[in-house]
Amino acid sequence: MRAVRAALAAFIAVGVVACGTDTSKTEGSQIAVGIAKELASRVAPGKKKAAGTPDPEKLAASAKSSFSGPIIVAQMEKTGLLTALGEIGRNAGVRTFVTPSEQAIMLRQGLLVGTRGLGNDLMSTELGSAAALVGGRTGGQTQRVWRYLDGEGIERPLPMNCTITRGPAKSFTFAGNAHSTVQMDENCSGQGLSISNSYWVTGNGTIALSHQWIGPALGHVTIQLVRN
Repeated sequence: MRAVRAALAAFIAVGVVACGTDTSKTEGSQIAVGIAKELASRVAPGKKKAAGTPDPEKLAASAKSSFSGPIIVAQMEKTGLLTALGEIGRNAGVRTFVTPSEQAIMLRQGLLVGTRGLGNDLMSTELGSAAALVGGRTGGQTQRVWRYLDGEGIERPLPMNCTITRGPAKSFTFAGNAHSTVQMDENCSGQGLSISNSYWVTGNGTIALSHQWIGPALGHVTIQLVRN
């Protein structure tokens, strides 16, 4: 635990600053919102970077120069918050990444399984066979469960049925890393909701870029791999 705290302190001390942008003024992209807008010119030629959009490449470079562990860059769809997160621990296959302000995103095989410190957090997730299907770049069906706290602090499940399909190949470069990927799309419905996630998966099953749903209140987050 002491080592984890030391790693977190080092990441915070470098002063990696989270950036915001008014997403209502930015041009949409076929890939995702947020970080994917920056990547769109590489993955989907013809899209333009909107004026005033933060530069994820500079944020990633700053994080890489000051933190030696795995790093992701994430952007929240609804708020436009853009920030770097460093990995501070792994437990039973779940990797925990934190922001300089100690907000956390938890991933299992690149799929979002929890958040902390964001408000209206995703407490936990049952992935079903989603991780295997996405990582294997194979279509199929599965059942998933998202869990959130209600007004009384009781954890409530949100089950959905999901269909995962294989899409086109896309190649792009981010933070000095070239990625050759296949797009995997996930569409889920249940309890009166319909949501979609997208993942850009390399040949070895690594998710280099994803657009994933956190929950009804927070919407989606776009997650870009900087260092695995």
